Formats: sequence, structure tokens, C-alpha cells
Amino acid sequence: MNKTALLRAIIAELEADLRRQQAANKQASAGATDGEARAETKWDTCGLESSYLARGHALQFKALAVALEELKTFMIPVYDGQPIGVGALVEAELDKEKMLCFLLPCAGGIELDFEGRLVSVITPESPIGAALLDKKKGEKFSFRAGSSGRILAVA
Repeated sequence: MNKTALLRAIIAELEADLRRQQAANKQASAGATDGEARAETKWDTCGLESSYLARGHALQFKALAVALEELKTFMIPVYDGQPIGVGALVEAELDKEKMLCFLLPCAGGIELDFEGRLVSVITPESPIGAALLDKKKGEKFSFRAGSSGRILAVA
């Protein structure tokens, strides 16, 4: 699997998320400043709630923008017999189910269908990312009570 093309697909997914966050922020901001959002009683909090929502969208937008810039400059290392680290594409069997994980410095939680396979982006801070770090093909790993697996391939 071409990791460079996979990274480009992840970047495209983040860019789409960024556009959605920006649109949601604009909508929430408009709702917060709309004349009809003005409080008529002390219990009327519609405008206040919209402003909290707009702030949340703005913070999420900022975090996505930082992640996007980090991935745009990320240099993918080659893992040829090396221990797993950031940039590794790992095929593993976890509790008898195969999974494909791309270990990146950020953007954990993204799942996308790439070349007919489901790829999950994980980070070193995630439980599975921490369990995979510094392991090699064929080694076993475990995390949480009872979950264990084996590394099938590292690219």
C-alpha cells in the first residue's frame, strides 16, 4: 500500500473536516449575534449557548488546522525491519480480527476506506499506538485487560 497516497487521502479528509468546522462556526456565530437570540428573561440562554457552540467550533477548527499543517510537512519513514514508530503502517490481528493502522503524530481516530481496506489512524498516545510502539513484525502486543494481538506486517 502506498503510504504517501494514503497520507494524501488523510490530508484531504482533514481539509474536508476543516471546511465543515468553518461552516458550523459561521452558523453558530450568526446564531449568537442574531437579534432574535437576545435574552428576554434571565432564563433565556439561546444566544449564550450559541456563543459557547461557536467557541467550541473555533477551537476545533484551530486544532484541525494545526494537525493539517503537521501532516502536510510530515516525512514518512521507511520501516524495513525497524521497530514500529510514527509513520508506520501496521497490519495486526487483534482478538482474532485483522486491522490496518497508520501510526501518525496527530489526527487519531480518522478511519477511511483506502484501496478497498479500512485504515484507522492512530497516535502514539492512544492505547493501541502505545502498545505497538517499538514492536516488530511477528511480535505480540497487549493492552487493556484481555486484549492482545500479533503484528502481521509493518511498512
